[in-house]
Amino acid sequence: MFERMDHVAMSVKDMDKAIAFYQDVVGMEKVFDREFDTPMARLIGVEGTRVRIVHMKFGDNVLELFDYHYPKGRELRPDHQQSDYGLIHIGFLVKDFWATYQALKDRGIEFLGEALEIRPGVFVAYFRGVEYEVCEIREILPQD
Repeated sequence: MFERMDHVAMSVKDMDKAIAFYQDVVGMEKVFDREFDTPMARLIGVEGTRVRIVHMKFGDNVLELFDYHYPKGRELRPDHQQSDYGLIHIGFLVKDFWATYQALKDRGIEFLGEALEIRPGVFVAYFRGVEYEVCEIREILPQD
């Protein structure tokens, strides 16, 4: 039976840009980079499939990035909202929430709305990643 969640996967339009974003902005490490063809074609049921898969590791967690050469992906709408169906965000715990928030703003990162204390001692903000995906930063302060 199931043991634990292993990874989250995302199809990207520009792999090099996605790798740079998750390395430089989030601090992830690229630990796997490989091209697949026939096995992936068999797995997804589309003959001729060619894809580059990269694993970005952060602690024990992995973000798996897919760049399909064939079949080509469809554009994610730039106005994709948190309320749209499907995977809605990737969450990251941070230390020093307000300093992290400001550092992201200084890098030109676009936030969906305002950063706030959503409940006592829990600070949250949503921002757009390089492929319009929504990412969350959250800090949970210890309660006395």
